[in-house]
Parts: sequence; C-alpha cells; structure tokens
Amino acid sequence: MNTVMDIRTLYYRKLCAFCLSFLFCGSLSFAQVQDFGGGGGFGGGGGSGGGSATNRLNQTARIGVKTGIMKWKSHLIYSTTSPTQIEIPGEVWTIGYAQGSGKYDYSYTDYSESAGYSTKSQSINFTATEFNGRYYFGNSINIPFGYAIYKVTYPDWNYSGVTYDIEYSITQLNYGIGNEWTADWGGYFGIDWYQTGTILSEDISVTHKSGTETGATLSEANKTATEIKPFTGMFVVTYGFGF
Repeated sequence: MNTVMDIRTLYYRKLCAFCLSFLFCGSLSFAQVQDFGGGGGFGGGGGSGGGSATNRLNQTARIGVKTGIMKWKSHLIYSTTSPTQIEIPGEVWTIGYAQGSGKYDYSYTDYSESAGYSTKSQSINFTATEFNGRYYFGNSINIPFGYAIYKVTYPDWNYSGVTYDIEYSITQLNYGIGNEWTADWGGYFGIDWYQTGTILSEDISVTHKSGTETGATLSEANKTATEIKPFTGMFVVTYGFGF
C-alpha cells in the first residue's frame, strides 16, 4: 500500500511540475500574441483586438461557472457543486461571489456483530459559498484567492445499525495559481492549475436518529466528519461571459 502511495505521490509531483512549466513558459507566448485578442477569436494576435487585460478592463461585470474536469484529482467541491459566479473584472484585480450545491455518492465499510463487515453506499450533500478574487500578472497569469464557506451533510449515515445525521461546516482560505483569457467578444476561459487552502474554522454536528448508540458508533460518526481535510484540487475550470 505504501509503495502505491509513493508512486502516486511521485506521479502527482511530476504532473504539477509539468503544469507549472506550461503555465510560465506557455503564458509568455500567450501574452505575446495578445491572448484571445485578434479578430475576436480565441488565440489570434494578428488582428486589432486587445489582450486579455484590456478586455477585462473594458467589462463592467461577468457571469460564469467554476467546475472540475478530472474526477480522479479534481477539486471535489467544484466538480460536485459547479458554482455559479458573478464577478467585477479588472485589468489587475477581479473580485466576485460564487455559490453552488450538489451531491456526491461514495461507499464505506460498515460493521455489525450479526452481519460482520459490509459495504454501504452514502450520499453526501455539498454547499459552497465563496468570496473570491484574482490578482493578474500581465494578461493571463493570476493568483486566485478567496474566503469560502463549505457545508457537508451526511443524511441518514448508518454504522452498526445506528443512524445519524452528520453536518460538517468549515471556513477555508483558498489560494492557487492559474491562467485566464478574455476574448474581444466578452467570453472568458480559465484554468486554475492547482488550488489548495487552509481551514480557518470548523463546526461538527452529529445527531442520533435511531438504533442503540454506543461509544464506538458515536466515535465513528465523529471520525467520518473530521476525515475531511482542506479542499484541494487541480485543473479547476472557469468559463463565462462578460459585458
């Protein structure tokens, strides 16, 4: 098991190094060709359109969606909730608000004295509320950051014949690195190559619903909630339209 984890860790490090190399080397090329400027298309540089920084400056507001594209290593919050975001763009700074909700299904191992070990399915409900910002270095390279409120609920979570409702809420400081391009016609597209965060506060609520509660079942219910770490992920995609 440790060997598998070591291989995965090495793979993720190599992938991160590749993405960062593409980020810094590729972005310089994008900037030189004025990002999405030129003829109103995604690429260009041969037309009269301005770069992404100029296009952001010319917009008053924009609306879009944030989501994850790779389930195996994506940001669980974004791939599950795909929050809608409203932003005020600018040449150097962009600020905004995002909100979304969704459901995630997973399996876990249960145990009871009568049936032994068994595999059960559980649905988890996610709610995301964020106050976000971006600081741009030139046309597209940017540092995304924000204050997030994430709520995770496990309705009718069962262990050893005892049922609980589990709620876990955290506030998290998010930060990462990415690219974002804005077209002359108003559309924008971005990828946060990597985003992580720091938990600022957390609150756990475990409500017993049915069954004979024991210290072991209560401990397992509390452990399930606290297994959640700061939400982290790669390849967070944002897209939308500004005016």
